Amino acid sequence: MNKKESEIELIRDFKKGDSRAFEKLFQKYHKKLYAFLFNLLHSKEDAEEIVQETFLKIWEGRENFQENYPFEPLLFRIAKNTFLNYSRKKVNRTVFEKHFGFFANLSESSADQYVLFQETQEIIDTILNGLPPKRKEIFLLQKVEGLSRKEIAEKLGISVITVDHQLNKANKYVKHEFKKLSLLMFNILFI
Repeated sequence: MNKKESEIELIRDFKKGDSRAFEKLFQKYHKKLYAFLFNLLHSKEDAEEIVQETFLKIWEGRENFQENYPFEPLLFRIAKNTFLNYSRKKVNRTVFEKHFGFFANLSESSADQYVLFQETQEIIDTILNGLPPKRKEIFLLQKVEGLSRKEIAEKLGISVITVDHQLNKANKYVKHEFKKLSLLMFNILFI
């Protein structure tokens, strides 16, 4: 049995739920995947987390694997998508923490600025509350939690097309409401 045939056998067994076959695939590829991710991230913890998440996704989606398709390119494609989602979530979390810290400092140092922040937050909440509940949920899952369109679709049990449609409508609505608010503020200040 050649190398390709043995991998096809491992994938065939892995698809059936054989954890030993999965362990062999893991042992064969995890070091190479870790090295690739470590070069991208320069963080041992982040690289290990993405390797684990990638192999978890592979295990959970094992029924969808094609036996004759090479395992390595699929592994790296899933790892790439996992890396992109992880990076997006990390950026969103960092931005949130930075802004939260900024506003927390404002609340301690300036009552006027804190009141302005509170009023701005109320305006944003009012605009978001104008969205239908499901559309608002989809919008917040993307903008606040940093989920991808596919992750939102899976989480809510809807199609990616529905997610795209709802995000498009939500974005148009939010932009329209902010334009109305800008015109109102302009009128108040200059007329």
